[in-house]
Amino acid sequence: MQKDVTITARIDGELSDRLGRLSAMQGRSKSWVVGRALKSYLDAELAFVEAVEEGRADMRAGRTSPHDEVAARFKARFGAAGS
Repeated sequence: MQKDVTITARIDGELSDRLGRLSAMQGRSKSWVVGRALKSYLDAELAFVEAVEEGRADMRAGRTSPHDEVAARFKARFGAAGS
């Protein structure tokens, strides 16, 4: 397990107030709330960037489908809602 590290970030007053309010309501420290928020953000952003990179690799390798074929499969699966 990695050792905890300290980081410093400058945030605006409103965000600081909201952070304080949430940490008080949850009975948690501001550090805990920031850590949880940062983890959630990084999980989502990394998943997105990794998916984009996977798609780019597929494009470079020629693993693509024509738009009309994808649209037809979508319409077959989801019906007219895809139109």
